[in-house]
Amino acid sequence: MSASTITLNISFVRKPVDLHDVIANSDPDKRTTDVYIELHQALTTAEYDRFAVNLLRDYEWLRGRGGYINNEARSVVKVTAPDRTTLYVDPSGNAYGRYVGIAA
Repeated sequence: MSASTITLNISFVRKPVDLHDVIANSDPDKRTTDVYIELHQALTTAEYDRFAVNLLRDYEWLRGRGGYINNEARSVVKVTAPDRTTLYVDPSGNAYGRYVGIAA
């Protein structure tokens, strides 16, 4: 694993509609996951709120990202905004939030 790979306790939800879907389906007892943060997408609060209500919409900054590295670490986009929950998104090569998780 590279120096940029970190271990977090994240429960990824497959194809969530919105942030409420992620929170409702997250398992706080999920085992730790090695993640490689390939992009940190810092959004404004308004941009984050628009993203969080429609995770299945295509976003150019997600396109072609994600997947697994050597079947060990999940490559993710870290999505942040002021006063918002940090999201970890693995689009698995797509442009939408195919797998979205929050760290426990």
